[in-house]
Amino acid sequence: MRRYYLLLAFILMILMACRKEAILTSPAEVPGYTLPQGNHSYDDSIVQFYKKYNCYVLYRFTHTDFAYNYTEMREDSAFNANPAYIGYTLRFVYDQLIKLYPDVFLQKTLPFKILLASYIGKGPARDADGFASTVSTLTVGWADSTLLNKTPAETKKLRGLLHRFYMERAYRVKSVDIPLAFQQLVPFDYSTSNESNQYSMGIVGKVTGQSMNVVTDYLDYIEMITSRSKAELDATLFSPAVDTKGLIKRKYEVMINYFANTFDTDLQAVGNRP
Repeated sequence: MRRYYLLLAFILMILMACRKEAILTSPAEVPGYTLPQGNHSYDDSIVQFYKKYNCYVLYRFTHTDFAYNYTEMREDSAFNANPAYIGYTLRFVYDQLIKLYPDVFLQKTLPFKILLASYIGKGPARDADGFASTVSTLTVGWADSTLLNKTPAETKKLRGLLHRFYMERAYRVKSVDIPLAFQQLVPFDYSTSNESNQYSMGIVGKVTGQSMNVVTDYLDYIEMITSRSKAELDATLFSPAVDTKGLIKRKYEVMINYFANTFDTDLQAVGNRP
């Protein structure tokens, strides 16, 4: 009888281990993509990018590819790219993100897949940011004519958003961290911030219409640094009239030093680009 119970316990352990393995290897995470997806001039570049970084760039994808996030599904959608603008969007991602970081950093932080979409939104309503991230995916929702018509100032703003969503995904999987020195400078209670006191509290992002916390604060600084030159920051957010307590400059310096010392990356050099 004792042997029977031991055998039963052993079988149950095997079944539980198999169930756990099945959960960890969800079908949505099994590599099932075939490259190239077409025979355009940019397809060879996509294949070479995958060989170098083990990251898929897809312009044909399913809703699950976009929305699956391990424990939930996004409520919005991403729509397949307009073929006429895929090459231009690829160049935007390469020039404004990929070539600005060392290969070691890219190997550590690139997602499993990058999706190129014509736009992201709910039905015909386009999301204003035009980017989205999940644990395994970065989606760029500008593969249509709108990106081609952006002004230089608007392109810089998009660059900041691209880096924000890239770093958000990287943070979620612990490829990058929020420095302790940064955490020590954040407000004790974000709910007390408003448009009249946000700069004195060291907050550079929106304080209305979103729930502020240390993560959104951190990402606001990523977006700020990568979309503005040092000269622009000195003349605006770093000026004594704006940064009345010096918190913005101090948090900025923490971010710059963290990326320089940890990843040999000059984050401000991104924002200094035209």
